[in-house]
Amino acid sequence: MTTSTTSPVTELIAICIDTSDAARLAQFYADLTGGEVTGVYPEYGYAAASVLGSTLNFQTVADYARPQWPGQEHPQQFHVDFRVADLAEATAHAIALGATVAGDQPGGGAWQVMIDPDGHPFCLCAPRD
Repeated sequence: MTTSTTSPVTELIAICIDTSDAARLAQFYADLTGGEVTGVYPEYGYAAASVLGSTLNFQTVADYARPQWPGQEHPQQFHVDFRVADLAEATAHAIALGATVAGDQPGGGAWQVMIDPDGHPFCLCAPRD
């Protein structure tokens, strides 16, 4: 892969995720990662969270359709991978915050597929060897 040094794009500002409730999902990911909610704007259906040095934005959308892992009738649309120090502890923490363990686990123990409160899959990845 070749990277151009003349690209006018200079910074990734945030990743934006559709949801049924922007403030709730921003709080979930802030709590999951030890981050913080940096803004809730109900008039726009928008919220933001600082997560491990990055920003995740959330926007409430009408008629939101939950993804269904691993099916493609309602595809995952995106997923976020998080490196964790202890997979069992991180899984328990995510469950306590309202996540669920996905039924399909293709990682063979190298990662745990989780489902956030709005149905988006995310992965908790074991420490590197």
